[in-house]
Amino acid sequence: MEPGVSAPGFSIVRMLELHIEVSDLERAEKFCTALLPHVKVARWTDGSAVAIVLEDGSALGLWEKGKVGLHGGRGAEHLHFAFQIKPDEYGEYRQRLVDLGCEPIDHVWPNGQRSLYAFDADGHQMEFMTVDWIRGVRD
Repeated sequence: MEPGVSAPGFSIVRMLELHIEVSDLERAEKFCTALLPHVKVARWTDGSAVAIVLEDGSALGLWEKGKVGLHGGRGAEHLHFAFQIKPDEYGEYRQRLVDLGCEPIDHVWPNGQRSLYAFDADGHQMEFMTVDWIRGVRD
């Protein structure tokens, strides 16, 4: 299959949700809702998880440490995940991270794109990237 070409017979898909384990659900929810633009927070009826639903309909799920989901599924522990941001919002995200107690690390890629890296209280590494994977490639 050629790069950039979808497999025959498959429609385009998007990432719908990603779940991470957190040691303090309330703290993690406050952190993520203060950091990420979102349209709602969905809560599990048993209180063991929340999903921060982003404007594109995708969700970052926060699961209490040790939660086991359907069919034995687990939230990730010490995961790296990245969000695409607009280049002109880079400074705003950097300041949000600082205001939330993080120590962001700036990185400039060879092609001039920039990334902010930071760790949350549970050791997950967040990245905020100015790259657009469709229109431009990170070297």
